[in-house]
Amino acid sequence: MFWQNSIEVIQPGKNYWISFILCLLFFTSCASAKEKQKAPKVLTEDFYAVGLVYHRFNDARYPSTNTPDDKFEAHLEYLLDNGFKTYTASNLYSNSNDSVKKIFITIDDGLKSFYTNGWSLLKKHNCQATLFVNTESVGWGDYMNWEQIREVHKAGIEIGSHSHQHNYFLNYPDSMREKAFKADLEVAEKLFMDSLGFIPKVYAYPYGEFDKQMSDVLKEKGYDLAFAQNSGVWSNETNLLCIPRFPVAGNYVGMQQFKLKVNMKPMKVSGLNDYPIELNEAALFSSTLKPESGHTFRSLNFFFNNKYNDKVDTFNGDSIKVALHMPASSRRVLYTITAQDKNNQWHWWSKLFINTNIR
Repeated sequence: MFWQNSIEVIQPGKNYWISFILCLLFFTSCASAKEKQKAPKVLTEDFYAVGLVYHRFNDARYPSTNTPDDKFEAHLEYLLDNGFKTYTASNLYSNSNDSVKKIFITIDDGLKSFYTNGWSLLKKHNCQATLFVNTESVGWGDYMNWEQIREVHKAGIEIGSHSHQHNYFLNYPDSMREKAFKADLEVAEKLFMDSLGFIPKVYAYPYGEFDKQMSDVLKEKGYDLAFAQNSGVWSNETNLLCIPRFPVAGNYVGMQQFKLKVNMKPMKVSGLNDYPIELNEAALFSSTLKPESGHTFRSLNFFFNNKYNDKVDTFNGDSIKVALHMPASSRRVLYTITAQDKNNQWHWWSKLFINTNIR
């Protein structure tokens, strides 16, 4: 009807231009709405990629989040010498059909040590990476400023959002969480637009803490990908707003561990939703998990709270019964399953548990 009415009033003069402008606005609005609600790309069944998350480079003041320069360079050299291709997060998603071993390198927080140390090694070895920036911290003492962020972006580093305030959003009650997350996101988006001229469409959750409300906000606002901090491998079944990454810092920078992680394959497990589980101290969690069909695993290993633990699981051949209690003194705890298949290939899956009573 709108299009028909517009045609009827097309005449030389003022009415023609009014109708033309109204039509243009209408179809632009429709295209914009479709773009925001576009269906996610379908990844092929054999797709998988390993993600790495770094924070600081050669900054011994904070050993738990630091990666020494010599270790980082050794990581990059291993990747290049063993047939891996590095990607930014968005480029990997766009080129998911590449028939290579895929690695996406991410750096959280936008710390100055990336600009002074890590970036030069990426350039030296021609490796790609995504830098996640929390906008409130830009220009603070240990953080990159906007000029430096513009410089690395112009040179090919992808810029992603890491929120504005890098907040503990799960500390908000359910009734306020979505509003608080959306308000923070909108401040970050404005600063990105004012400072870089665009709004990133990839996001990394602060501390790896998030829930469905938060991922739904990102989906509504047109974000393509969002990244957690629980270890694991991105597969075709991974929720694109809940993508795992392996941490590479502190005690996790050794080459033996690094080689194991980058050569890992996904372990596809059903029985739980895609989000971290909020669990108060001493509360009991129980569930039945089912590893993907079609794999015969020679062995399964279960880890809870960074320790091998065969007390919380019972494996009966095609399912895993889990029963565990949240430690009283921990805010974030990982439950992890590793498995070796008949070809000696290792697979990995993990779930993050969060006790929001621990501040």
